[in-house]
Amino acid sequence: MKSCPSANASWMGDSVRMYKSVDVNVVMGNGDNLYTPLIQGVDGRGVKSISDELSSNLESIEEGTVAGENFNAVGTVTFMNMGMYGIKSCAPIIRAPQAVALALGAAENRVVPKENPEGDDDLYDTNVMLTATLSCDHRVVDGAVGAQFLSAFKAAVEKPETLLL
Repeated sequence: MKSCPSANASWMGDSVRMYKSVDVNVVMGNGDNLYTPLIQGVDGRGVKSISDELSSNLESIEEGTVAGENFNAVGTVTFMNMGMYGIKSCAPIIRAPQAVALALGAAENRVVPKENPEGDDDLYDTNVMLTATLSCDHRVVDGAVGAQFLSAFKAAVEKPETLLL
């Protein structure tokens, strides 16, 4: 969201509100119910801190001890991982007043053309790939801004070490 701050916004009836903090709802479930705990201030936190909070939230869900405002609050964006269920892609529903929701599909091996083939027998390779689908409220985030968001997300996934900075 730092790379595309225009997506960290919401529609407020007759105007757009831009947010300084990136607060992410992550869709989680226990088989029977879905929850969307809020991870606040991810733009100023490290990967380990975010991972620890996600683990703690998942533990609360699995133990049936879901409580607190973080399980009822709405952030500035929602992420969902449908890949863990073997789903290749999904069109996420935007939670009001958020402007974007991102869904991730299953990681899978895909045949792709080689960038520098060394002959007719060496044209293809396999890469691990996944589908990321972004739903946007077009009153706030148009197609160009949505593409910038996905481009920034792709860059972070392809070079995760940039998230450690």
